[in-house]
Amino acid sequence: MNRLTQKLLLSFFFLLVGLSFGIQISQFVENWLFTEAGHYGNESLIELFNYFSLAITGFVMAVVLGAGVIYLARKKQQEIGFGEHGELYYEVFRESLNAQFLVCENGTLYAVSQGFCGQLEVQEEDLTAVGLKGLIDERSFERFMLWQSEGEDFEQLSFKLSNFEGKQKELVVSLNHTHLAGVYLGQLVDVDKQSELQKQHELLAITLSSVGDGVICTDINNRITFMNPVAEAVLALLTDEVKGQDFEEVVPLYQEDSKEPIDDPMRQSMTELQTVCLNELICFRNHLGLDFAIEVCCSPIFLRGDKIAGAVLVFQDVTESRLLRKKMNHLAHHDALTGLPNRLLLQDRLVQSCKRAKRHKHQFALIFLDLNKFKAINDSLGHDNGDELLKQVAKRLTASIRACDTVSRIGGDEFVLLIDSMEDRRHVRLVVDKVFQASGGHYELRATQVNVSFSAGVALYPDDGENADSLMKSADTAMYRAKKVGHSNYQFYCPELDKEAELYLEKETAMIKALHQKAFLAHFQPILNAQTLVIEKLEVLARWQCGDELIVAEQFVDVAESAGINGHLSMYVFELAIPQFVIWLERYPDLQLCLNLSIKHLLNGMFSEQLMALLDKHQLKPQQFELEIAEQPLLERADELKATLDSLRQQGFHLAIDDFGVGHTNPSLLRELHFDSIKIDPSFINEIGGAEHQDDLAMVMINIAKSLGVNCIAEGVECEMQAKALAANGCDQLQGHFFSKPVPSSEVDLLLEKSFKQSGEP
Repeated sequence: MNRLTQKLLLSFFFLLVGLSFGIQISQFVENWLFTEAGHYGNESLIELFNYFSLAITGFVMAVVLGAGVIYLARKKQQEIGFGEHGELYYEVFRESLNAQFLVCENGTLYAVSQGFCGQLEVQEEDLTAVGLKGLIDERSFERFMLWQSEGEDFEQLSFKLSNFEGKQKELVVSLNHTHLAGVYLGQLVDVDKQSELQKQHELLAITLSSVGDGVICTDINNRITFMNPVAEAVLALLTDEVKGQDFEEVVPLYQEDSKEPIDDPMRQSMTELQTVCLNELICFRNHLGLDFAIEVCCSPIFLRGDKIAGAVLVFQDVTESRLLRKKMNHLAHHDALTGLPNRLLLQDRLVQSCKRAKRHKHQFALIFLDLNKFKAINDSLGHDNGDELLKQVAKRLTASIRACDTVSRIGGDEFVLLIDSMEDRRHVRLVVDKVFQASGGHYELRATQVNVSFSAGVALYPDDGENADSLMKSADTAMYRAKKVGHSNYQFYCPELDKEAELYLEKETAMIKALHQKAFLAHFQPILNAQTLVIEKLEVLARWQCGDELIVAEQFVDVAESAGINGHLSMYVFELAIPQFVIWLERYPDLQLCLNLSIKHLLNGMFSEQLMALLDKHQLKPQQFELEIAEQPLLERADELKATLDSLRQQGFHLAIDDFGVGHTNPSLLRELHFDSIKIDPSFINEIGGAEHQDDLAMVMINIAKSLGVNCIAEGVECEMQAKALAANGCDQLQGHFFSKPVPSSEVDLLLEKSFKQSGEP
């Protein structure tokens, strides 16, 4: 029954009661009035009066009684707590979908919500009829009464339902006091939902504790409310120690490079109502003084209705990765051995110097430095000593220039100096002289002393180039010119050097073309016995027939090396010479042929096979050949060549060191490499017959050969006096223009015939 029906029935009831009282009162008035007045005889008047008085009296009584009852009901509602608008509140409470109820201290249910009825699947009338005491079992009701007696403000109790309409289950109810004594608000707790929320809460807590990033939460006043374990570990503080403190005091952020403090990102995110990520290099220092590099992202925390509750900061400790990135960046731009800027960083600084010089209209110098004879030092003393030398040189070079200048290592023994703001060439000369004096000279390497000198090339901005590439090219060109001029020398770039380089390139092209056109010839120079002057060997020498000009090997062998055709050229010349050698062997079977080899020949794994194939083709033996290797490159690559040389010797080839004395070969190295002959360099032969003691070096080399038990050949004999002196001091064989210049094969027959005829041999 709804409230409207109740109101209609109540009104009808009051109307009947009012009419009943009205009839009684009307009868009393009639008896009294007409008896006293004596008007009983007039029937119609009496009947009219009866109807009128009955109506008036009934209406009045109905109004009075109804008003009184309504007043008392509203008064009672106000006492219970619904207030002046109790009916409206009561209806709202009943229609609520929340599972709640109002219960009196004796267990009477005053009001129940639709949500409560729906959850229990029981009608409202049935619930209010039985009350709480009838709804739950006796032990549950006792717990309800005990809670009242203990006077707890809030409690969550578990009630077991009685066997109510075949339904029986256990409910969890939260009870709380209202503002009226003896009236309590109860609300059913969804255990499953509460359990799920609790699980989600626990999962969130575990997630925040397990996440690898640091998490810090603040309230709207920017005071810390929570930190996860990662944040606690980085800060070296527990949440309880910093809770309530201002974020900026606990986590002071600053810029890594400038060390300047940065604006608080937490306040910024709450002010701007958006996520704030700091992409710059951010650091902070904890209370122990430890610095950490971090990446930061802050977001405001919103409640319902876009109300801000605070902010959350998530940071990642990138200290190690940032250090690693710095180290990798340093390695990418610096030489690993010396720590100097490498070619990449030099290129960048050179570009910046060009821009700065153009803007301020000043000059600067680029100086290429090359260590002279470093390869020999590195190979003879070992790579460890070579590396140590480079590190010491780098320190001296750095100390010899200003802090604003740059020292760079761009290759094995190549350094580059970038000297900023130079006035003129005179100033540059002073700098180079200072560098040579400070960085050259003696170096101590593990109880071994070496002497270091430099070759340098200088290019100036803007005279020798207006960009980085042209300046690098100009300085490099000038350096190679300095190496050709002589050791411990420096050269300024000039346009003529470019012309020289162009001519060099043209010569390379011409040589390649000449090789295809078979314009190279084989010439032969005899090597004679120093005592009998009989020809014992013929050295094969290449010649280039360039038009009407015959170019000797000394003028094009370096060009052939740089052009990469030296191996092909040598094999071509050998193929020209060996067939002629076969013819001469028929008359002079003890004759030997000397072949000049380069280091590239020996390092080429196919050369030995190619040479043996050529010998097999003409049915020749390795014992009939002597292979000559220049001393200087041999010293530089002795470790690499040892196995190849041993292999050639085991095959039967004789081995000779050419230009002996130029590279100061260690005698112990000669014994180790097992050479058969040494050829004294012509520069020492030329000194024979000059001032006093100038021929001593040549004689010393003859004695070295004797002590080693090897054959000694004097190369470059130009006169009879030199030949006699060498023979008298025990030199074994002689070679030079005094006997014969290199000649084509057509003239060799005459030389051989003359030589053997004079000796009396057939």
